[in-house]
Amino acid sequence: MPTAEQSLLVDAILRHRPFALAAALRRALHVAGEYVPVEEQAQFQAYVDSIAIDMVPDGFRYVSRDGVPLLGIGPLELFEQEGSPQLLTWCAVWYGEEALVEWRRRGGK
Repeated sequence: MPTAEQSLLVDAILRHRPFALAAALRRALHVAGEYVPVEEQAQFQAYVDSIAIDMVPDGFRYVSRDGVPLLGIGPLELFEQEGSPQLLTWCAVWYGEEALVEWRRRGGK
């Protein structure tokens, strides 16, 4: 079961991919009915700066924070639903240590 942090990161990475992580997280928070108050902007930016997203050639993304595995996403496939211009995403998500195991299995270091 993913934590709230993991769920927010998955949403930000998948649904808001064209944006930088900070903007994607703000958008994901907005969708969830949340926001970052002005007095917490520096803390939010420090959090964003502590997130690392690495990728192996097959498209698997490994997300960690301060060396702790949070999640793995991959591979991403974007497609259009018939009759709709909306892009849909298919992927698999691994959480915590399972993400690290999958990352290493795919050749990540």
